[in-house]
Amino acid sequence: MDSGSSEYPRATNKFPNGTMIGAFTLTTPGDNPELVLKTVKSTDAGSSWSSLGEVFRGPRATHDMNNGFPFVLNNGRVLYAYRNHDRKTDGTYTFFRISISYSDDEGVNFEYLTTVDERTPSGVNGLWEPFIRYAHDGTTLQIFYSAENSAGDQDSIMRTSTDGGKTWSGPKTISGADINARDGMLGVAPIDNDGALIAVFETTEGEENRFVVSSVTSNDDGKTWGNRQRVFTPPSGKAAGAPQVWNVWGTLVVSFLTDEDRESTTGYANCATKIMTSTDGGNTWGNKFTVFADQSNWSGMSLLDQSHLLVMSGVNGKGALSQNVVLN
Repeated sequence: MDSGSSEYPRATNKFPNGTMIGAFTLTTPGDNPELVLKTVKSTDAGSSWSSLGEVFRGPRATHDMNNGFPFVLNNGRVLYAYRNHDRKTDGTYTFFRISISYSDDEGVNFEYLTTVDERTPSGVNGLWEPFIRYAHDGTTLQIFYSAENSAGDQDSIMRTSTDGGKTWSGPKTISGADINARDGMLGVAPIDNDGALIAVFETTEGEENRFVVSSVTSNDDGKTWGNRQRVFTPPSGKAAGAPQVWNVWGTLVVSFLTDEDRESTTGYANCATKIMTSTDGGNTWGNKFTVFADQSNWSGMSLLDQSHLLVMSGVNGKGALSQNVVLN
């Protein structure tokens, strides 16, 4: 998708002609680097990508923009959700936001649309990693993101929009409300065609100083959530996190980062990207497979067709990469 210092790759649902919009965050070189939220496109199911446009840029010293997530609306408009934080040159945050910009020319030029959530810092209370999808009705938008309550406590939040993302409902906590743990970096997918959903996320629940991957489910298209259970627990002393999930024609696929095969204990600084599958709605998982063996971070996924999935990751020294995965 891009070479060099790019990270957090994501790709959209497709346009009717099959074109995909990809997103990642680029750090420019030099003594005064900028963060740039970029877009790219692919017309061959992610086999190749070409530069498209940019959403927003600003000096890294005073801005923290990342976690870009593109989504194509039914009318062809492209939404681009992202964290949009301000900070001082010493790294102290001064404002947290989850913002959305939009493009009406298929991802080339963007304008600001709205801010979904915002807050001033009070201890550790940041907002992170937005994820957008259509609800079961095919018109209502759902956005999910992570909201910190303290250094050791973070919840998964959901809101809905019925006007194309211009305005959003109040927040609903879908995981973490009744426990003191860091739930975050979530992804959401349908379990079936009747409105059942699964959300996967990293969490510190029941663990000491490490992340594992857990899930919750909804039987009513996100109105209520429960059935919290573990998806993947690495060996003792190792970690797993930053998951995403997709339904590939009835098979759930979860991606995540893990250092379970590494000798070092540097956590997310030395992880591979792996996937697992479930054919019983996320109750059990297996068939673990390594997609990116090199050090890779912040993986995303996108559905290509009834048997192919695109897995993306920021791979150390190589930039944002995508890999076509075939499910047999």
